[in-house]
Amino acid sequence: MQHCRRIGITALIAATALAAPAHAASIDVMVTGIPKDSGLLACSLHADPGGFPDGPGAAHAAASPHGGSAVCTFDGVAPGRYAVAVLHDANANGRLDTNVLGMPQERWGISVRPAPRLRPPRFDEAAFDMGDDPLRLQIKLRP
Repeated sequence: MQHCRRIGITALIAATALAAPAHAASIDVMVTGIPKDSGLLACSLHADPGGFPDGPGAAHAAASPHGGSAVCTFDGVAPGRYAVAVLHDANANGRLDTNVLGMPQERWGISVRPAPRLRPPRFDEAAFDMGDDPLRLQIKLRP
């Protein structure tokens, strides 16, 4: 699934932050299902349906896995509709590794529900509404 390759590259290279408007809160993304504590967990927060899941995203965060989990935090998030995509870049090569058929060989996931297996996820499948209060999301990576 080449659609997710750029998630790792973009999240590892571009560490941008959202501007903090008057009503902004944080999003903590708790990710489980990480098989090894190697590599990096790359997270991207998207506000634009056209850029999900492998576009540049609104903000990026990375975390080191520990004990099969990791937390990415996005600060200064304005109220609105967002979606999160995550990738465990197990070998830290900056991309989603795939097999000859294009199927992911590294674990990945999206906010709200399990990611589809045979096609790229759609923004509406991962979208959630952010209000003025801090939010905590839980994502279990797809094997």
